[in-house]
Amino acid sequence: MSHAISQAVVAGPTSAEVLPRVQHLLQQILSLESTEQIQPDARLRDDLNIDSLGMVDVLLGIEDEFGIRLGSDINLLERVVTVGDAVGLIVEESAAA
Repeated sequence: MSHAISQAVVAGPTSAEVLPRVQHLLQQILSLESTEQIQPDARLRDDLNIDSLGMVDVLLGIEDEFGIRLGSDINLLERVVTVGDAVGLIVEESAAA
């Protein structure tokens, strides 16, 4: 007699779940009144005026908020151009964790 072993698959958060949290995080870091301009296609450097030091704050904030480690890959800063890129990275890293 064989018994099936059920395994619970724990999925990471979806983009729809991550986006509001990223918007709130960026709102706090940038001291904005609202999240209106923090849309998925908003470019972090060009549209939201986040400089290199600010990008480090964003990445550290993401690590704290989502309990993930993004590592120290210098290319990471180049890969995350838009708010949507940040959301995608979080979804990807959360699934891998």
